[in-house]
Amino acid sequence: MTKDELFRVEEAAWKPLHDLTHELRTDTAECPYTDLWTVKDGVAHIACWQAEAAQMLTRIREGTYDGWDEGREDEINASFHASTRELPLDGVIASLHASRTRMLEELDLLPEELLDDEARSWFVESGHEHYAEHLDGLRRAVG
Repeated sequence: MTKDELFRVEEAAWKPLHDLTHELRTDTAECPYTDLWTVKDGVAHIACWQAEAAQMLTRIREGTYDGWDEGREDEINASFHASTRELPLDGVIASLHASRTRMLEELDLLPEELLDDEARSWFVESGHEHYAEHLDGLRRAVG
């Protein structure tokens, strides 16, 4: 996929998640999403992975990217949760928007010749695929 295609697919997937965040209130944000997470935690989780993708795209652009250890995903998710669980809902939603903006900016700054499978994977897996992975569950939790 080209950058333009990636942007279009991400934008289409973003809209339902964006709409859901505008429907959240403090009480619905505290609804259980998983055994360990509230809806707010699920939204924060998405924001954290967007921020991680932005950072990795920066490293790819700057030539400092040295790969990714997928075996640490659970550990990283736990760290993200610990660092965001006390944030208020407004802070989580602001973080989601800021992280997304940063991820989009980094993809835009990435020269086409550096848009390899690794860069695409970071953008896709932290963007539209990740939104889709969580959106239905978040909707169910909110009711």
